[in-house]
Amino acid sequence: MTIASSANVAETEAWLPVADDWLALAVILMLLLCAGVEARMPYLRPGLRLVKDSYLTNLTLFLFNDITLSVLSIPALYLVAERFSDHGVLNRLPDAWPKYVLSFLLMDLAMYGWHWLTHQVDGLWRFHRVHHSDPTLNVTTGLRFHGVELCLEALVRILFIAIIGVGAGVVLVMQTVMAIFVLFHHTNVTFPHERRWGWIFIVPRLHRVHHSVLRAEHDSNYGAVFSWWDRLFGTLRDQEPTAIGLADAGVISVRELLGQWSRLWRRPGEALDWLQGALMRGNYLLRPVYARQHDKGERG
Repeated sequence: MTIASSANVAETEAWLPVADDWLALAVILMLLLCAGVEARMPYLRPGLRLVKDSYLTNLTLFLFNDITLSVLSIPALYLVAERFSDHGVLNRLPDAWPKYVLSFLLMDLAMYGWHWLTHQVDGLWRFHRVHHSDPTLNVTTGLRFHGVELCLEALVRILFIAIIGVGAGVVLVMQTVMAIFVLFHHTNVTFPHERRWGWIFIVPRLHRVHHSVLRAEHDSNYGAVFSWWDRLFGTLRDQEPTAIGLADAGVISVRELLGQWSRLWRRPGEALDWLQGALMRGNYLLRPVYARQHDKGERG
């Protein structure tokens, strides 16, 4: 790394926390806005008690993950971006809006691919099913993820950023926009012309079916921002879900979800044994859905 690039990294490290705080505030405001709208005009009405339990569980899990995984938080992505921005495949393009738009489209495509994998590979589904285990669908469902999945997704994003080669500021904006869209399409609302907007974006109508209890329905609509990836790869489904959640999940408490983390820390040897066995057998972790019978019924 040259002296000039080192100076750029130092400068980036100085202003990123401030910018990150402001954009984090934007995400929080979006969360509050969506929560307020769905409280006043909910599309699905699962019952107040169920919704309250969902909010409590999802927000608690989010705060726990955010603290536990701080080492793999968004600032880590910024630093990777700053160090590889001169080496990626887009580094020859001038720093202007065409490069930024292309970077965002490629990031959204990469996240589509990652999301598809979490449904098609058994070992990834073991963690992603936590997200789908919410028996309701609301804006906080967009915060409900297993910590291991967040670790793996952070590594995917870091790898993508290193390959593409975009600056830290671009990463900052991309992460914020994607987070806002994730909150938006989990919101329990509907609005005029939603189906028309669905030709471009993943709207709540499209994402509802992604949380269906039926595998034939929830193995669809993997996009985070744009719906055209699903249209292009034949994974789009536009219908109302049969039911929300997982067939065998029931209502999972905060203690149960956090207990999965504690077991990993208390018994790391068991986790490593499981991982080694999965790699050797080709089961769960590496066996894709096309290598086994594709269950189109309810999925646990």
